[in-house]
Amino acid sequence: MAEMVSSAIVGEAVSRIISGIATNKDHDKTDEAAEGGLERLEMARIRMEAALETSNKWQITDTPLLHWRKKLKRAAQDCEDAVRRCRQHFHEEDERKQMVRQSSLPRRIAHTTKTFISSFVGRKNDHCSDNITSVRRFERFADGATEFIRFVQLGGTPRHHMFFDPLIRHIFEGKSIRYMVLHPGGQYHFFTIQPIASEERGLEAILCFVYEDCKLPEKSFALKFMMRISESTNLIGTTVKCLQLVTPHFKSTAEIVIKEIAQLPTQDFSCLPPEVMSVNAEHYWNEMNTTFAVCSRPDPLCCQGYEHKIVSSCRGDESNSGNKLRLSSIFPEPVCKVFLQRHVSPSEYPNLHGSVTIYDLASLENCRPLKLGILFMPHDSLQEPKSTSKGSVIEAIDGKKQHLTHVNVHPDQLDEMFLPKAIDYLYHNVESTTYEISWRSNHGSAYLCVDMTSATRLPGAPAAIQGRNKSNKVVPEMQQELMENVEWKEVARRCLKLWLFRSSERMQSMFTAWLKR
Repeated sequence: MAEMVSSAIVGEAVSRIISGIATNKDHDKTDEAAEGGLERLEMARIRMEAALETSNKWQITDTPLLHWRKKLKRAAQDCEDAVRRCRQHFHEEDERKQMVRQSSLPRRIAHTTKTFISSFVGRKNDHCSDNITSVRRFERFADGATEFIRFVQLGGTPRHHMFFDPLIRHIFEGKSIRYMVLHPGGQYHFFTIQPIASEERGLEAILCFVYEDCKLPEKSFALKFMMRISESTNLIGTTVKCLQLVTPHFKSTAEIVIKEIAQLPTQDFSCLPPEVMSVNAEHYWNEMNTTFAVCSRPDPLCCQGYEHKIVSSCRGDESNSGNKLRLSSIFPEPVCKVFLQRHVSPSEYPNLHGSVTIYDLASLENCRPLKLGILFMPHDSLQEPKSTSKGSVIEAIDGKKQHLTHVNVHPDQLDEMFLPKAIDYLYHNVESTTYEISWRSNHGSAYLCVDMTSATRLPGAPAAIQGRNKSNKVVPEMQQELMENVEWKEVARRCLKLWLFRSSERMQSMFTAWLKR
């Protein structure tokens, strides 16, 4: 009799469990509520950050208002952390559901049994209750942010913004800044700044600076820099600060770039309104730059709304590395992208720190120079976040990904661990031409590329720079626009090459098609 009762109870439980596998209506309602909670969290975060951004335009001296702003900044940071945790939770839940759907019936029954029992214990309900409480807490802060702005306007003084950087005024007017000059000794300068304006992302600017020296190619470089702009932005100063943060093998080039930027004659810069560019060219570059801006920083609001602590270099604080490492804590918050490329002469190979190859000086004379390129994207986010502690590295040779993945790698180790390895490989394998290294974390990415050159000058330079000029010559307007398109596309190609091999197939096909246009 007892066995019959026990069998009946088990049968009823199994029946309920199988029924739960088939319907899961209550679980779907819970998922809908959770997704709605995430949307409410994101909206509360946006409202708090909007209030903080507005308050920056006012001079606040009242202590209570300063304390209020500090508390609001902390709440905005906590809200962003909550949003990130929710997204991670949804991702883990999706993976778990996928595993359950693909598992055998006994495993599905065991999983549903656990869920069934948990519903009686009340843990899930408690979790949902905690989530609702957190959402309501942040919504109260967001509601209070409106009142905070009202008090700021009553007790504060508006900041009358003087553009800290004279170039910023032209950027806000939608003008492009351009400077090109050919020197008699075979040197060539190309410098331009282009604004990118959108309703979703505000105002951003891309700075491009190319210097080519035909006689001393090791002094040649290419720089591309992108950041969000405000009235108080010091564009050149921020560029210099980022160059001071690059990894060791790029330090010497960074110093050359800083020196060259300081010597640029700003009085010779041309400021061109949007209507000067042809309609097709303007659409072409705006489409490309806007798309790349979105890829470089998918969430334009990330890392805002609270104090942004800057680490002194790419090495950072080793004691605080690990899960807390964010590449965005190394570079200033508005910076979206830093790309730097340099030449390395064969005579430098033996001096590379970490190299294990004993180079034959006679064979080095027959080697071609290498091009080293590095790309930092501090706000590049993984579509599917993983719980990596520092970051992971994938290598590719001639565009083919290698099977080995390195984990727990700090971005500063790209120089120490991989650059000498890449150069040694290209030295011993003359049939190979490219060695790429991709470092990615949950928030931030870096890409390193070593290319064997086919000539002594960087591609895209006009033939006119080969030393035939009698004196420095500012390029005429028509030739200037043609050269600008050539240089922009060439620098974009170098920059994209570093990033594409670890991006999605859709992104690869889109940018590949763009570069062929």
